[in-house]
Amino acid sequence: MSTSVPDSGKIVVVDQMLIEDLLARPDAYTKSAGSGCLAFAYRKEESARHLFEGWNRAQFGDVGFLPMNVAPDAWRAILRLLMHEELYLPSFLADCVSTPCQRAPERPRQREAITSNGADRHAQYSKLTRREKQVLKLVSEGKSNKLIAAKLGITEHTVKLHMHNVVGKIGVSNRTAAAHFYFEVAPHEAQQTALD
Repeated sequence: MSTSVPDSGKIVVVDQMLIEDLLARPDAYTKSAGSGCLAFAYRKEESARHLFEGWNRAQFGDVGFLPMNVAPDAWRAILRLLMHEELYLPSFLADCVSTPCQRAPERPRQREAITSNGADRHAQYSKLTRREKQVLKLVSEGKSNKLIAAKLGITEHTVKLHMHNVVGKIGVSNRTAAAHFYFEVAPHEAQQTALD
Protein backbone atom coordinates (compact mmCIF):
# COMPACT_ATOMS: atom_id res chain seq x y z
CA MET A 1 0.00 0.00 0.00
CA SER A 2 1.38 3.40 -0.93
CA THR A 3 0.10 6.71 0.35
CA SER A 4 1.11 10.14 -0.87
CA VAL A 5 1.34 12.73 1.83
CA PRO A 6 1.45 16.38 0.78
CA ASP A 7 4.58 18.26 1.88
CA SER A 8 6.01 15.19 3.59
CA GLY A 9 6.75 12.65 0.86
CA LYS A 10 5.53 9.14 0.44
CA ILE A 11 5.03 6.19 2.77
CA VAL A 12 5.21 2.64 1.48
CA VAL A 13 3.62 0.34 4.06
CA VAL A 14 4.50 -3.35 3.79
CA ASP A 15 2.29 -5.85 5.62
CA GLN A 16 3.95 -8.55 7.72
CA MET A 17 2.55 -11.18 5.32
CA LEU A 18 5.10 -9.91 2.77
CA ILE A 19 8.11 -10.13 5.08
CA GLU A 20 9.91 -12.86 3.13
CA ASP A 21 9.48 -10.96 -0.14
CA LEU A 22 10.66 -7.76 1.55
CA LEU A 23 13.80 -9.50 2.80
CA ALA A 24 14.36 -11.24 -0.55
CA ARG A 25 13.89 -8.09 -2.67
CA PRO A 26 14.68 -5.11 -0.44
CA ASP A 27 15.90 -3.00 -3.35
CA ALA A 28 12.47 -3.22 -5.04
CA TYR A 29 10.75 -1.89 -1.92
CA THR A 30 13.27 0.87 -1.24
CA LYS A 31 13.05 1.89 -4.90
CA SER A 32 9.25 2.04 -4.58
CA ALA A 33 9.57 4.28 -1.51
CA GLY A 34 12.03 6.56 -3.31
CA SER A 35 12.91 9.46 -1.06
CA GLY A 36 9.90 8.65 1.11
CA CYS A 37 9.53 6.29 4.03
CA LEU A 38 9.38 2.49 4.09
CA ALA A 39 7.28 1.14 6.96
CA PHE A 40 6.62 -2.42 8.13
CA ALA A 41 3.09 -3.05 9.45
CA TYR A 42 3.13 -5.90 11.94
CA ARG A 43 0.80 -7.64 14.35
CA LYS A 44 3.30 -10.04 15.90
CA GLU A 45 6.53 -8.97 17.61
CA GLU A 46 8.30 -12.00 16.12
CA SER A 47 7.71 -10.65 12.59
CA ALA A 48 9.07 -7.23 13.48
CA ARG A 49 12.08 -8.80 15.23
CA HIS A 50 12.72 -11.06 12.20
CA LEU A 51 12.75 -8.06 9.86
CA PHE A 52 14.87 -5.98 12.24
CA GLU A 53 17.49 -8.72 12.49
CA GLY A 54 17.48 -9.57 8.78
CA TRP A 55 17.38 -6.07 7.31
CA ASN A 56 20.65 -4.55 6.08
CA ARG A 57 20.26 -0.94 7.25
CA ALA A 58 23.68 0.06 5.92
CA GLN A 59 22.73 -0.95 2.38
CA PHE A 60 18.99 -0.25 2.23
CA GLY A 61 18.44 2.41 4.88
CA ASP A 62 16.10 2.32 7.86
CA VAL A 63 12.60 0.90 8.04
CA GLY A 64 9.88 2.35 10.21
CA PHE A 65 7.73 -0.02 12.25
CA LEU A 66 3.95 0.36 12.36
CA PRO A 67 2.28 -1.81 15.02
CA MET A 68 -1.25 -2.77 14.04
CA ASN A 69 -2.34 -3.88 17.52
CA VAL A 70 -2.07 -0.64 19.48
CA ALA A 71 -4.68 1.88 20.57
CA PRO A 72 -5.94 4.12 17.75
CA ASP A 73 -4.37 7.24 19.28
CA ALA A 74 -0.96 5.57 19.49
CA TRP A 75 -1.32 4.24 15.94
CA ARG A 76 -2.18 7.70 14.61
CA ALA A 77 0.81 9.20 16.46
CA ILE A 78 3.17 6.63 14.94
CA LEU A 79 1.66 7.17 11.49
CA ARG A 80 2.13 10.92 11.95
CA LEU A 81 5.82 10.30 12.72
CA LEU A 82 6.14 8.23 9.55
CA MET A 83 4.46 10.98 7.50
CA HIS A 84 7.21 13.31 8.63
CA GLU A 85 9.88 10.72 7.86
CA GLU A 86 10.57 10.12 11.56
CA LEU A 87 10.80 6.36 11.97
CA TYR A 88 9.34 4.56 14.97
CA LEU A 89 11.32 1.80 16.69
CA PRO A 90 9.36 -0.23 19.28
CA SER A 91 11.09 -0.75 22.63
CA PHE A 92 11.29 -4.54 22.21
CA LEU A 93 13.44 -3.96 19.10
CA ALA A 94 15.60 -1.44 20.92
CA ASP A 95 16.15 -4.20 23.48
CA CYS A 96 17.47 -6.42 20.63
CA VAL A 97 20.26 -3.94 20.03
CA SER A 98 21.50 -4.12 23.61
CA THR A 99 20.84 -7.84 24.22
CA PRO A 100 23.18 -9.93 22.01
CA CYS A 101 21.50 -13.25 22.83
CA GLN A 102 18.39 -12.32 20.84
CA ARG A 103 20.21 -11.67 17.58
CA ALA A 104 19.98 -13.82 14.47
CA PRO A 105 23.22 -15.46 13.22
CA GLU A 106 23.88 -12.55 10.83
CA ARG A 107 23.98 -9.97 13.62
CA PRO A 108 27.44 -10.80 15.07
CA ARG A 109 29.09 -9.97 11.73
CA GLN A 110 27.31 -6.62 11.69
CA ARG A 111 28.36 -6.10 15.30
CA GLU A 112 32.02 -6.61 14.30
CA ALA A 113 31.67 -3.78 11.78
CA ILE A 114 30.27 -1.57 14.53
CA THR A 115 33.13 -2.51 16.85
CA SER A 116 35.78 -1.80 14.22
CA ASN A 117 34.68 1.82 14.02
CA GLY A 118 33.58 1.97 17.64
CA ALA A 119 36.29 4.50 18.48
CA ASP A 120 34.89 6.79 15.77
CA ARG A 121 31.37 6.40 17.16
CA HIS A 122 32.54 7.14 20.70
CA ALA A 123 34.39 10.20 19.39
CA GLN A 124 31.19 11.37 17.68
CA TYR A 125 29.20 10.75 20.89
CA SER A 126 31.72 12.73 22.93
CA LYS A 127 31.12 15.76 20.65
CA LEU A 128 27.53 15.98 21.84
CA THR A 129 26.69 18.50 24.52
CA ARG A 130 25.23 17.32 27.83
CA ARG A 131 21.74 18.46 26.73
CA GLU A 132 22.08 16.75 23.33
CA LYS A 133 22.99 13.51 25.11
CA GLN A 134 19.93 13.89 27.34
CA VAL A 135 17.67 14.41 24.33
CA LEU A 136 19.25 11.47 22.49
CA LYS A 137 18.76 9.22 25.51
CA LEU A 138 15.06 10.16 25.73
CA VAL A 139 14.63 9.67 21.97
CA SER A 140 16.14 6.20 22.34
CA GLU A 141 13.46 5.48 24.96
CA GLY A 142 10.81 6.27 22.34
CA LYS A 143 9.73 9.54 23.92
CA SER A 144 8.00 12.13 21.71
CA ASN A 145 9.33 15.68 21.34
CA LYS A 146 6.47 16.88 23.54
CA LEU A 147 7.37 14.47 26.37
CA ILE A 148 11.07 15.25 26.04
CA ALA A 149 10.34 18.98 26.20
CA ALA A 150 8.20 18.53 29.33
CA LYS A 151 10.78 16.32 31.03
CA LEU A 152 13.69 18.67 30.32
CA GLY A 153 11.76 21.93 30.80
CA ILE A 154 12.40 23.19 27.26
CA THR A 155 10.22 23.85 24.22
CA GLU A 156 9.43 21.28 21.53
CA HIS A 157 11.20 23.56 19.05
CA THR A 158 14.36 23.38 21.18
CA VAL A 159 14.08 19.57 21.25
CA LYS A 160 13.90 19.58 17.43
CA LEU A 161 16.97 21.82 17.25
CA HIS A 162 18.90 19.52 19.59
CA MET A 163 17.91 16.49 17.49
CA HIS A 164 18.94 18.31 14.32
CA ASN A 165 22.35 18.95 15.89
CA VAL A 166 22.61 15.36 17.15
CA VAL A 167 21.91 13.74 13.77
CA GLY A 168 24.41 16.08 12.14
CA LYS A 169 27.15 15.37 14.66
CA ILE A 170 26.74 11.58 14.69
CA GLY A 171 26.14 11.30 10.95
CA VAL A 172 22.69 9.68 10.82
CA SER A 173 19.55 10.69 8.95
CA ASN A 174 16.69 10.24 11.44
CA ARG A 175 15.58 9.48 15.00
CA THR A 176 15.57 5.71 14.55
CA ALA A 177 19.17 5.71 13.35
CA ALA A 178 20.06 8.04 16.23
CA ALA A 179 18.46 5.59 18.69
CA HIS A 180 20.44 2.71 17.13
CA PHE A 181 23.59 4.78 17.47
CA TYR A 182 22.81 5.46 21.15
CA PHE A 183 22.25 1.77 21.96
CA GLU A 184 25.51 0.86 20.21
CA VAL A 185 27.63 3.59 21.80
CA ALA A 186 26.07 3.84 25.25
CA PRO A 187 24.65 0.36 26.00
CA HIS A 188 25.30 0.67 29.75
CA GLU A 189 23.35 3.94 29.97
CA ALA A 190 20.56 2.42 27.85
CA GLN A 191 20.42 -0.66 30.06
CA GLN A 192 20.34 1.51 33.19
CA THR A 193 17.35 3.35 31.71
CA ALA A 194 15.59 0.05 31.11
CA LEU A 195 16.13 -0.91 34.75
CA ASP A 196 14.84 2.40 36.16
